[in-house]
Amino acid sequence: MTTQESNQETVVYIVKDSGVRCITTPCPVYLALRADRPDEAGLKVTDLDLSALNLGDEQRSSLLKSTHKPGPGLKVEATVRTVPHAGPGGTATILRVSRVL
Repeated sequence: MTTQESNQETVVYIVKDSGVRCITTPCPVYLALRADRPDEAGLKVTDLDLSALNLGDEQRSSLLKSTHKPGPGLKVEATVRTVPHAGPGGTATILRVSRVL
């Protein structure tokens, strides 16, 4: 599997549940909206990579749950990485979170 950094620039995103549910992977279960461009369509994201945050299981779980609750969503600084042919569903779009705001 080859990975590609499609956006080297760190961007502030608001991450929310996309409402999409799939029977295969990768599945775009998150919607990442650029905080500086609220009128743009969001980026469909298949995974949130929180590894740079060095969180415990409970903290990680709490952050992921916050994306699925009603409200403003999870505000993060992140870059985007794509993984072509990540599964039967095609290309994965991964948001690599560097900081939670």
